[in-house]
Amino acid sequence: MAGCILGATALSTLAFAQTPALDHVMLVVGKDEAGVYDVGSGREISRIAMTGASLDTMALTNGVALFNNTDGNQVIAVNLKDGKEIARIPASSLGGTRPVHSYLSPVMGGRQFYVVLNDGVEANTPVGEAPKDSSLTLIDVVPGSATYLKPIGEVRLGRGHHKVAFSNTRARMVVSNIGDCKDVLSVYDFANPADIKLVKSFPAKDFGFDGSTAMKTCDETGKAGLRLGPHGVGTSAATGDAFHFITGSGQVALIDIDSDMPTLRNIQTAGTGGSTAKDMPGGRFIVVPQRTPREVQDRAGGIVCQIGQIAVIDAVNRQLVAQTPMLYGDGTCSTSLVGKPEAAANPSYVGFNKDGSRMFVALGTLGGAQNASATVDLTLVFDMSNPRQPRQLAPIKTEPRQASDIVMANGGRLAFIPNSVAGTVSVVDTESMKVVQSIKTVAGPHRLSAFSPTSGPSKPVGPATPVTN
Repeated sequence: MAGCILGATALSTLAFAQTPALDHVMLVVGKDEAGVYDVGSGREISRIAMTGASLDTMALTNGVALFNNTDGNQVIAVNLKDGKEIARIPASSLGGTRPVHSYLSPVMGGRQFYVVLNDGVEANTPVGEAPKDSSLTLIDVVPGSATYLKPIGEVRLGRGHHKVAFSNTRARMVVSNIGDCKDVLSVYDFANPADIKLVKSFPAKDFGFDGSTAMKTCDETGKAGLRLGPHGVGTSAATGDAFHFITGSGQVALIDIDSDMPTLRNIQTAGTGGSTAKDMPGGRFIVVPQRTPREVQDRAGGIVCQIGQIAVIDAVNRQLVAQTPMLYGDGTCSTSLVGKPEAAANPSYVGFNKDGSRMFVALGTLGGAQNASATVDLTLVFDMSNPRQPRQLAPIKTEPRQASDIVMANGGRLAFIPNSVAGTVSVVDTESMKVVQSIKTVAGPHRLSAFSPTSGPSKPVGPATPVTN
Protein backbone atom coordinates (compact mmCIF):
# COMPACT_ATOMS: atom_id res chain seq x y z
CA MET A 1 0.00 0.00 0.00
CA ALA A 2 2.78 2.42 0.90
CA GLY A 3 4.28 2.28 -2.56
CA CYS A 4 1.20 2.72 -4.74
CA ILE A 5 -1.68 5.04 -5.43
CA LEU A 6 -5.16 3.56 -5.76
CA GLY A 7 -8.14 5.10 -7.47
CA ALA A 8 -10.20 7.39 -5.25
CA THR A 9 -13.18 5.04 -4.99
CA ALA A 10 -11.13 1.93 -4.29
CA LEU A 11 -8.96 3.71 -1.76
CA SER A 12 -11.93 5.24 0.04
CA THR A 13 -13.58 1.82 0.30
CA LEU A 14 -10.38 0.33 1.65
CA ALA A 15 -10.06 3.18 4.13
CA PHE A 16 -13.47 2.55 5.66
CA ALA A 17 -12.88 -1.21 5.71
CA GLN A 18 -9.60 -0.89 7.61
CA THR A 19 -10.13 2.29 9.61
CA PRO A 20 -13.74 2.98 10.63
CA ALA A 21 -12.59 6.17 12.41
CA LEU A 22 -12.30 8.15 9.16
CA ASP A 23 -15.32 10.28 10.03
CA HIS A 24 -13.19 13.41 10.01
CA VAL A 25 -13.42 16.71 8.18
CA MET A 26 -10.13 18.53 7.64
CA LEU A 27 -9.10 22.08 6.86
CA VAL A 28 -6.05 22.17 4.56
CA VAL A 29 -4.09 25.39 4.10
CA GLY A 30 -2.19 26.17 0.89
CA LYS A 31 -1.18 29.38 -0.89
CA ASP A 32 -3.97 31.84 -1.74
CA GLU A 33 -6.66 29.41 -0.60
CA ALA A 34 -7.65 26.77 1.91
CA GLY A 35 -9.95 23.81 1.42
CA VAL A 36 -12.31 21.79 3.62
CA TYR A 37 -12.52 18.04 2.87
CA ASP A 38 -14.46 15.01 3.99
CA VAL A 39 -11.73 12.51 4.84
CA GLY A 40 -13.56 9.25 4.25
CA SER A 41 -14.77 10.09 0.75
CA GLY A 42 -12.08 12.62 -0.18
CA ARG A 43 -14.85 15.02 -1.27
CA GLU A 44 -14.09 18.73 -1.27
CA ILE A 45 -16.68 20.61 0.78
CA SER A 46 -15.54 24.20 0.24
CA ARG A 47 -12.67 26.52 -0.59
CA ILE A 48 -11.72 29.71 1.22
CA ALA A 49 -9.85 32.41 -0.68
CA MET A 50 -7.32 34.65 1.05
CA THR A 51 -4.24 36.73 0.31
CA GLY A 52 -0.94 34.91 -0.20
CA ALA A 53 0.60 32.54 2.33
CA SER A 54 -1.08 31.11 5.40
CA LEU A 55 0.33 28.95 8.14
CA ASP A 56 -0.71 27.33 11.41
CA THR A 57 -4.25 26.08 11.93
CA MET A 58 -6.02 24.71 15.01
CA ALA A 59 -9.35 22.91 15.42
CA LEU A 60 -11.56 23.54 18.46
CA THR A 61 -13.84 21.15 20.32
CA ASN A 62 -16.93 22.73 18.73
CA GLY A 63 -15.76 21.94 15.19
CA VAL A 64 -14.51 25.43 14.37
CA ALA A 65 -10.97 25.78 12.99
CA LEU A 66 -8.84 28.91 12.90
CA PHE A 67 -5.74 29.58 10.81
CA ASN A 68 -3.20 32.36 10.41
CA ASN A 69 -3.37 34.13 7.06
CA THR A 70 0.21 35.36 7.24
CA ASP A 71 0.24 37.65 4.22
CA GLY A 72 -3.21 39.01 5.04
CA ASN A 73 -2.31 39.82 8.68
CA GLN A 74 -5.48 38.13 9.85
CA VAL A 75 -6.91 34.99 11.43
CA ILE A 76 -9.67 33.19 9.51
CA ALA A 77 -12.26 31.03 11.30
CA VAL A 78 -14.09 28.22 9.49
CA ASN A 79 -16.93 25.94 10.62
CA LEU A 80 -15.70 22.47 9.66
CA LYS A 81 -19.19 21.03 9.99
CA ASP A 82 -20.38 22.86 6.87
CA GLY A 83 -17.15 24.31 5.47
CA LYS A 84 -18.31 27.91 5.77
CA GLU A 85 -16.12 30.82 6.75
CA ILE A 86 -17.45 32.53 9.88
CA ALA A 87 -14.96 35.28 10.77
CA ARG A 88 -11.86 37.21 9.77
CA ILE A 89 -10.05 38.59 12.79
CA PRO A 90 -7.21 41.17 12.75
CA ALA A 91 -4.01 39.52 13.96
CA SER A 92 -2.81 42.64 15.76
CA SER A 93 -3.91 46.06 16.98
CA LEU A 94 -0.36 47.13 17.88
CA GLY A 95 1.19 47.05 14.42
CA GLY A 96 2.21 43.38 14.53
CA THR A 97 2.50 41.75 11.11
CA ARG A 98 2.98 38.32 9.56
CA PRO A 99 1.15 35.94 11.94
CA VAL A 100 2.95 32.60 11.58
CA HIS A 101 2.63 30.16 14.48
CA SER A 102 -0.47 29.67 16.61
CA TYR A 103 -1.23 27.73 19.79
CA LEU A 104 -4.16 26.85 22.02
CA SER A 105 -3.68 27.72 25.66
CA PRO A 106 -4.74 25.12 28.26
CA VAL A 107 -8.28 25.55 29.58
CA MET A 108 -8.08 27.39 32.90
CA GLY A 109 -11.01 28.78 34.86
CA GLY A 110 -13.30 28.22 31.92
CA ARG A 111 -11.10 30.34 29.63
CA GLN A 112 -9.08 29.34 26.57
CA PHE A 113 -7.27 31.37 23.94
CA TYR A 114 -6.07 30.96 20.38
CA VAL A 115 -2.61 32.48 20.61
CA VAL A 116 -1.37 34.34 17.53
CA LEU A 117 2.33 35.06 17.08
CA ASN A 118 3.08 37.99 14.78
CA ASP A 119 6.68 37.67 13.60
CA GLY A 120 7.02 41.01 11.86
CA VAL A 121 9.94 41.40 9.45
CA GLU A 122 13.17 40.78 11.33
CA ALA A 123 15.30 42.69 8.81
CA ASN A 124 13.29 45.85 9.48
CA THR A 125 14.49 46.04 13.10
CA PRO A 126 18.11 47.12 13.65
CA VAL A 127 20.16 44.71 15.75
CA GLY A 128 19.72 45.45 19.45
CA GLU A 129 16.53 47.46 19.04
CA ALA A 130 13.02 46.40 20.07
CA PRO A 131 10.76 45.63 17.09
CA LYS A 132 7.50 47.48 16.51
CA ASP A 133 5.94 44.79 14.29
CA SER A 134 6.30 41.74 16.54
CA SER A 135 3.57 40.76 19.02
CA LEU A 136 1.40 38.07 20.62
CA THR A 137 -2.41 38.30 20.44
CA LEU A 138 -4.95 36.36 22.50
CA ILE A 139 -8.27 35.47 20.81
CA ASP A 140 -11.13 34.17 22.97
CA VAL A 141 -12.24 30.72 21.75
CA VAL A 142 -14.82 29.81 24.41
CA PRO A 143 -18.18 29.35 22.62
CA GLY A 144 -20.96 31.45 24.11
CA SER A 145 -18.67 34.01 25.73
CA ALA A 146 -19.32 37.69 25.07
CA THR A 147 -15.96 38.01 23.31
CA TYR A 148 -16.01 34.71 21.37
CA LEU A 149 -13.64 34.88 18.36
CA LYS A 150 -12.50 38.37 19.31
CA PRO A 151 -8.99 39.53 20.26
CA ILE A 152 -8.91 40.46 23.95
CA GLY A 153 -5.23 41.00 24.71
CA GLU A 154 -1.88 41.69 23.06
CA VAL A 155 1.74 42.20 24.09
CA ARG A 156 4.84 43.21 22.14
CA LEU A 157 7.58 40.59 21.73
CA GLY A 158 11.29 40.49 20.95
CA ARG A 159 13.01 40.26 17.59
CA GLY A 160 12.21 37.54 15.07
CA HIS A 161 10.17 34.35 14.86
CA HIS A 162 8.33 33.04 17.96
CA LYS A 163 7.03 29.92 19.68
CA VAL A 164 5.21 29.47 23.02
CA ALA A 165 5.07 26.93 25.85
CA PHE A 166 2.43 27.11 28.60
CA SER A 167 2.16 26.37 32.29
CA ASN A 168 -0.21 23.52 33.19
CA THR A 169 -1.50 25.30 36.30
CA ARG A 170 -1.03 29.06 35.98
CA ALA A 171 -1.91 31.62 33.31
CA ARG A 172 1.70 31.79 32.21
CA MET A 173 3.60 31.24 28.99
CA VAL A 174 7.23 31.22 27.84
CA VAL A 175 7.78 32.94 24.49
CA SER A 176 10.89 32.56 22.34
CA ASN A 177 12.44 35.26 20.12
CA ILE A 178 14.53 33.54 17.45
CA GLY A 179 16.63 36.58 16.49
CA ASP A 180 17.16 38.20 19.88
CA CYS A 181 20.19 38.03 22.19
CA LYS A 182 18.83 40.35 24.88
CA ASP A 183 15.53 38.48 25.09
CA VAL A 184 15.97 34.84 24.07
CA LEU A 185 13.05 33.58 26.19
CA SER A 186 10.50 35.52 28.25
CA VAL A 187 7.84 34.41 30.74
CA TYR A 188 4.53 36.29 30.67
CA ASP A 189 1.50 36.24 32.96
CA PHE A 190 -1.82 36.49 31.10
CA ALA A 191 -4.22 36.09 34.04
CA ASN A 192 -5.60 39.44 32.91
CA PRO A 193 -5.55 39.15 29.11
CA ALA A 194 -6.04 42.90 28.73
CA ASP A 195 -2.86 43.51 30.73
CA ILE A 196 -0.29 40.82 29.93
CA LYS A 197 2.70 41.22 32.24
CA LEU A 198 6.34 40.29 31.80
CA VAL A 199 7.52 38.04 34.67
CA LYS A 200 11.08 37.17 33.67
CA SER A 201 13.38 37.43 30.64
CA PHE A 202 16.32 35.16 29.92
CA PRO A 203 19.10 36.83 27.90
CA ALA A 204 21.95 35.04 26.09
CA LYS A 205 24.21 35.05 29.15
CA ASP A 206 21.75 32.72 30.91
CA PHE A 207 22.57 30.14 28.23
CA GLY A 208 26.34 30.53 28.78
CA PHE A 209 26.87 33.13 26.04
CA ASP A 210 28.49 35.92 27.99
CA GLY A 211 30.73 37.30 25.21
CA SER A 212 33.93 36.15 26.90
CA THR A 213 35.12 34.41 23.71
CA ALA A 214 34.03 34.27 20.08
CA MET A 215 32.45 30.87 20.74
CA LYS A 216 30.60 32.28 23.74
CA THR A 217 29.15 35.25 21.92
CA CYS A 218 25.52 35.50 20.88
CA ASP A 219 25.15 37.35 17.61
CA GLU A 220 21.72 38.04 16.16
CA THR A 221 23.08 37.93 12.60
CA GLY A 222 25.08 34.73 13.13
CA LYS A 223 28.15 36.36 11.54
CA ALA A 224 30.24 37.41 14.55
CA GLY A 225 29.09 34.70 16.93
CA LEU A 226 26.29 32.19 17.36
CA ARG A 227 22.64 32.85 16.62
CA LEU A 228 20.88 30.93 19.40
CA GLY A 229 17.68 30.44 17.38
CA PRO A 230 15.14 29.03 19.89
CA HIS A 231 12.62 27.01 17.86
CA GLY A 232 10.73 24.10 19.40
CA VAL A 233 8.63 24.08 22.57
CA GLY A 234 6.35 22.18 24.90
CA THR A 235 5.44 21.43 28.51
CA SER A 236 5.96 18.28 30.54
CA ALA A 237 2.77 16.90 32.08
CA ALA A 238 4.97 15.05 34.58
CA THR A 239 6.93 18.00 35.98
CA GLY A 240 5.18 21.15 34.79
CA ASP A 241 8.44 22.47 33.33
CA ALA A 242 8.20 24.27 30.01
CA PHE A 243 10.95 23.56 27.50
CA HIS A 244 12.47 25.28 24.49
CA PHE A 245 15.01 23.87 22.04
CA ILE A 246 17.86 26.31 21.41
CA THR A 247 18.62 25.17 17.87
CA GLY A 248 21.88 27.08 17.36
CA SER A 249 23.66 25.75 20.45
CA GLY A 250 21.92 22.37 20.79
CA GLN A 251 20.69 23.14 24.31
CA VAL A 252 17.28 22.15 25.63
CA ALA A 253 16.15 24.78 28.12
CA LEU A 254 13.87 23.63 30.95
CA ILE A 255 12.00 26.52 32.59
CA ASP A 256 10.42 26.22 36.03
CA ILE A 257 7.53 28.31 34.79
CA ASP A 258 5.35 27.98 37.91
CA SER A 259 7.84 29.45 40.40
CA ASP A 260 7.16 33.01 41.50
CA MET A 261 10.45 33.88 39.80
CA PRO A 262 11.02 31.24 37.09
CA THR A 263 14.40 29.57 36.77
CA LEU A 264 16.23 28.01 33.84
CA ARG A 265 18.29 24.85 33.40
CA ASN A 266 20.11 24.01 30.16
CA ILE A 267 20.77 20.47 28.96
CA GLN A 268 23.40 20.18 26.24
CA THR A 269 22.97 17.84 23.27
CA ALA A 270 25.28 17.06 20.35
CA GLY A 271 22.73 18.01 17.69
CA THR A 272 21.63 21.36 16.32
CA GLY A 273 18.92 22.72 14.05
CA GLY A 274 15.32 21.70 13.79
CA SER A 275 11.75 22.87 14.01
CA THR A 276 10.25 21.26 17.06
CA ALA A 277 10.51 19.56 20.43
CA LYS A 278 7.75 17.29 21.66
CA ASP A 279 6.53 15.96 25.00
CA MET A 280 5.74 12.26 24.93
CA PRO A 281 2.38 11.21 26.45
CA GLY A 282 2.65 11.59 30.22
CA GLY A 283 5.50 14.08 29.95
CA ARG A 284 8.28 11.99 31.48
CA PHE A 285 10.29 12.28 28.27
CA ILE A 286 10.89 15.07 25.77
CA VAL A 287 11.89 14.20 22.22
CA VAL A 288 13.89 16.64 20.11
CA PRO A 289 14.38 15.79 16.40
CA GLN A 290 17.56 17.55 15.25
CA ARG A 291 18.91 18.00 11.74
CA THR A 292 22.56 17.49 12.69
CA PRO A 293 24.79 15.52 12.74
CA ARG A 294 24.13 14.40 9.14
CA GLU A 295 26.11 12.81 6.33
CA VAL A 296 26.10 15.86 4.05
CA GLN A 297 25.06 19.54 4.26
CA ASP A 298 24.42 21.68 7.34
CA ARG A 299 27.61 21.01 9.34
CA ALA A 300 27.64 17.32 8.27
CA GLY A 301 29.69 15.22 10.74
CA GLY A 302 27.31 12.25 10.68
CA ILE A 303 27.49 8.66 9.52
CA VAL A 304 26.45 7.31 6.12
CA CYS A 305 22.74 7.92 5.43
CA GLN A 306 22.27 10.12 8.50
CA ILE A 307 19.93 13.13 8.27
CA GLY A 308 19.98 14.12 11.94
CA GLN A 309 19.35 12.57 15.32
CA ILE A 310 16.69 12.02 17.95
CA ALA A 311 17.66 13.49 21.33
CA VAL A 312 15.62 12.34 24.34
CA ILE A 313 15.45 14.27 27.62
CA ASP A 314 14.27 12.72 30.90
CA ALA A 315 12.20 15.65 32.18
CA VAL A 316 11.92 14.25 35.72
CA ASN A 317 15.66 13.78 36.22
CA ARG A 318 16.49 16.67 33.89
CA GLN A 319 19.09 14.81 31.91
CA LEU A 320 19.89 13.68 28.38
CA VAL A 321 19.23 9.94 28.08
CA ALA A 322 19.52 9.18 24.34
CA GLN A 323 20.96 10.50 21.10
CA THR A 324 19.98 8.17 18.29
CA PRO A 325 21.03 8.71 14.65
CA MET A 326 18.14 9.32 12.26
CA LEU A 327 18.73 7.59 8.94
CA TYR A 328 16.92 8.19 5.68
CA GLY A 329 14.67 5.15 5.41
CA ASP A 330 15.10 2.77 8.29
CA GLY A 331 17.74 1.82 10.83
CA THR A 332 19.57 -0.46 8.38
CA CYS A 333 20.28 2.15 5.70
CA SER A 334 23.89 2.03 4.50
CA THR A 335 23.69 3.80 1.14
CA SER A 336 25.43 7.17 0.87
CA LEU A 337 23.23 10.20 0.27
CA VAL A 338 25.95 12.15 -1.54
CA GLY A 339 24.59 13.59 -4.77
CA LYS A 340 21.02 12.39 -4.10
CA PRO A 341 17.89 14.52 -3.52
CA GLU A 342 17.29 12.84 -0.16
CA ALA A 343 20.52 14.41 1.10
CA ALA A 344 18.32 17.46 1.71
CA ALA A 345 15.84 15.53 3.91
CA ASN A 346 15.01 17.62 6.96
CA PRO A 347 13.30 16.14 10.05
CA SER A 348 10.50 18.40 11.15
CA TYR A 349 7.32 17.89 13.17
CA VAL A 350 6.58 14.68 15.07
CA GLY A 351 3.53 12.89 16.42
CA PHE A 352 2.82 9.91 18.67
CA ASN A 353 0.28 7.14 18.62
CA LYS A 354 -2.08 6.83 21.59
CA ASP A 355 0.28 5.18 24.08
CA GLY A 356 3.45 6.87 22.83
CA SER A 357 5.08 3.63 21.74
CA ARG A 358 5.56 4.87 18.16
CA MET A 359 6.80 8.21 16.95
CA PHE A 360 6.21 9.50 13.44
CA VAL A 361 8.67 12.05 12.03
CA ALA A 362 7.56 14.15 9.06
CA LEU A 363 10.35 14.99 6.64
CA GLY A 364 10.67 18.14 4.56
CA THR A 365 13.72 19.48 2.74
CA LEU A 366 16.47 21.88 3.72
CA GLY A 367 16.39 25.32 2.12
CA GLY A 368 19.07 26.72 -0.17
CA ALA A 369 19.69 26.88 -3.89
CA GLN A 370 21.23 23.40 -3.97
CA ASN A 371 17.98 21.95 -2.64
CA ALA A 372 15.49 23.96 -4.69
CA SER A 373 14.23 20.94 -6.64
CA ALA A 374 14.74 18.26 -3.97
CA THR A 375 11.70 16.42 -2.63
CA VAL A 376 11.12 13.61 -0.14
CA ASP A 377 8.24 11.16 0.25
CA LEU A 378 8.93 9.32 3.50
CA THR A 379 7.65 9.60 7.06
CA LEU A 380 10.10 8.05 9.49
CA VAL A 381 8.91 5.78 12.31
CA PHE A 382 10.60 5.04 15.64
CA ASP A 383 9.76 2.48 18.29
CA MET A 384 9.68 4.54 21.50
CA SER A 385 8.50 1.80 23.87
CA ASN A 386 11.84 2.34 25.64
CA PRO A 387 12.51 6.09 25.25
CA ARG A 388 16.10 5.62 26.40
CA GLN A 389 16.70 3.41 23.36
CA PRO A 390 14.74 4.68 20.35
CA ARG A 391 14.70 2.13 17.52
CA GLN A 392 14.10 3.14 13.92
CA LEU A 393 11.52 1.06 12.05
CA ALA A 394 10.54 0.80 8.41
CA PRO A 395 9.33 4.17 7.08
CA ILE A 396 5.95 4.98 5.60
CA LYS A 397 6.00 6.06 1.98
CA THR A 398 3.60 8.88 1.17
CA GLU A 399 3.97 11.37 -1.71
CA PRO A 400 6.43 14.13 -2.71
CA ARG A 401 6.79 17.22 -0.55
CA GLN A 402 9.20 19.93 0.53
CA ALA A 403 7.28 21.57 3.37
CA SER A 404 6.34 19.17 6.16
CA ASP A 405 3.80 18.78 8.93
CA ILE A 406 2.06 15.94 10.76
CA VAL A 407 -1.26 16.11 12.60
CA MET A 408 -2.51 13.42 14.97
CA ALA A 409 -6.21 12.68 15.35
CA ASN A 410 -8.60 10.18 16.96
CA GLY A 411 -6.38 9.82 20.02
CA GLY A 412 -3.31 9.11 17.90
CA ARG A 413 -4.97 6.44 15.76
CA LEU A 414 -4.69 8.59 12.62
CA ALA A 415 -1.87 10.75 11.24
CA PHE A 416 -2.51 13.35 8.54
CA ILE A 417 0.53 14.29 6.42
CA PRO A 418 0.30 17.10 3.82
CA ASN A 419 2.36 16.54 0.68
CA SER A 420 3.17 20.02 -0.56
CA VAL A 421 4.51 19.03 -4.00
CA ALA A 422 1.98 16.31 -4.80
CA GLY A 423 -0.93 18.47 -3.66
CA THR A 424 -2.37 15.73 -1.48
CA VAL A 425 -2.85 14.72 2.14
CA SER A 426 -1.91 11.18 3.17
CA VAL A 427 -3.96 9.60 5.96
CA VAL A 428 -2.00 7.01 7.94
CA ASP A 429 -3.47 4.37 10.24
CA THR A 430 -0.90 4.31 13.04
CA GLU A 431 -1.84 0.76 14.08
CA SER A 432 -1.53 -0.91 10.67
CA MET A 433 1.24 1.56 9.67
CA LYS A 434 -0.37 1.98 6.27
CA VAL A 435 -1.58 4.86 4.14
CA VAL A 436 -5.34 4.32 4.04
CA GLN A 437 -6.36 7.41 2.11
CA SER A 438 -4.81 9.93 -0.30
CA ILE A 439 -6.87 13.10 -0.75
CA LYS A 440 -6.32 15.64 -3.52
CA THR A 441 -6.36 19.14 -2.03
CA VAL A 442 -5.57 22.78 -2.74
CA ALA A 443 -2.17 23.38 -4.31
CA GLY A 444 0.82 23.34 -1.97
CA PRO A 445 -0.82 21.99 1.19
CA HIS A 446 1.46 22.48 4.18
CA ARG A 447 -0.72 22.87 7.30
CA LEU A 448 -3.99 21.26 8.37
CA SER A 449 -6.31 20.51 11.27
CA ALA A 450 -9.18 18.03 11.54
CA PHE A 451 -12.38 17.42 13.45
CA SER A 452 -14.53 14.34 14.08
CA PRO A 453 -18.03 14.31 15.65
CA THR A 454 -17.06 11.15 17.55
CA SER A 455 -13.45 11.80 18.59
CA GLY A 456 -13.29 15.60 18.51
CA PRO A 457 -10.50 17.81 17.14
CA SER A 458 -7.04 16.75 16.05
CA LYS A 459 -4.43 17.19 18.79
CA PRO A 460 -3.89 20.89 19.44
CA VAL A 461 -0.46 22.44 19.70
CA GLY A 462 0.02 23.97 23.12
CA PRO A 463 -1.32 21.99 26.09
CA ALA A 464 0.86 19.21 27.51
CA THR A 465 -0.04 15.62 26.63
CA PRO A 466 -1.28 13.60 29.63
CA VAL A 467 -1.44 9.82 29.79
CA THR A 468 -4.78 8.64 28.36
CA ASN A 469 -6.51 5.29 28.75
